Amino acid sequence: MADKNRYWVGVGYPENMIPDWENKIGLLVQVPYAYAIHDLDKDSKSEHRKDHIHLILVFSNTTTYKHALEVMQQLSLPEHQAFNTCQPVFNIRTMYDYLIHADDSSKKAGKYLYPSEHRITGNNFDIGCYEVISTLEKDKMLDEIEDYLIDNDVENFFMLKCLIRRDFVNKEYGRLLRSNSGYFERLCRGLYLINHPRMKNE
Repeated sequence: MADKNRYWVGVGYPENMIPDWENKIGLLVQVPYAYAIHDLDKDSKSEHRKDHIHLILVFSNTTTYKHALEVMQQLSLPEHQAFNTCQPVFNIRTMYDYLIHADDSSKKAGKYLYPSEHRITGNNFDIGCYEVISTLEKDKMLDEIEDYLIDNDVENFFMLKCLIRRDFVNKEYGRLLRSNSGYFERLCRGLYLINHPRMKNE
């Protein structure tokens, strides 16, 4: 586990939390936060899982595991631990999407997709300000779009845009597509000409 991190996430249980925690959370944690209550999850046997809360905290600077957990424990009832542990978040977008099971892994696993309004934020939480994608990550995502275009024989940029919106939960793929539209338009055009060689001279 990382010694320090700026983003932390923990799983809490309502029975160990103060009754009015949703009204007091902003004042108690005093940092930007996002959470979702998971009350419709099912286990591998399709049985109801114990209700729980996923909570993300964003600190202004990197902080320790101990401090992050102490801040989360501000929501606990006296002599109770609402959060037994927490962990650093290395991809804030993925964890933000996971709050409502909108991330790729949850989608593939068939987990219940909570509506977006089920995700609550406060204290000026701004996911757009926290996303920093490395050049390596961007290159990997661009490669995935290229492979998707070729594997699905997409000859039209508009169709590519529609398919990316449908099949890629992470919105960053759409942003990369927009910022590299000329490149992908040429790829679509090239594929079209390969599939329809008679159109080269038109």
